[in-house]
Amino acid sequence: MPLLPVNHFTWQCLRTVKRSKKPLTGRALRLVPSRRTKDGTFLTEMVELGLLTRAAGTAAAPFDATYLLTEQGEYAAEYGECEMPVKPRAVEPVAAERPKKTKKVKSAGRGSK
Repeated sequence: MPLLPVNHFTWQCLRTVKRSKKPLTGRALRLVPSRRTKDGTFLTEMVELGLLTRAAGTAAAPFDATYLLTEQGEYAAEYGECEMPVKPRAVEPVAAERPKKTKKVKSAGRGSK
């Protein structure tokens, strides 16, 4: 797996968990109230990437759950990068889906009326 940088917000959350002496709730990890963080999917994404683990609680209530760092999350909090799986791209034939070009009819020009 390649080493990829984590984004700034994710890094801030990981640093917050690392500096804490006890497991933090998801509500405490919502450092910036924005559209991206209002439903708690950022916490679920970090758990799926293996950066955080739930110490208590469920994915249904991400703000009430408590979170701890994994070994990979601790490395990412320290260095700002971690090993992440690369999503495979589905390769489809391009020529089969390309629409046929139609010829445009040119106008007679400026002089004709």
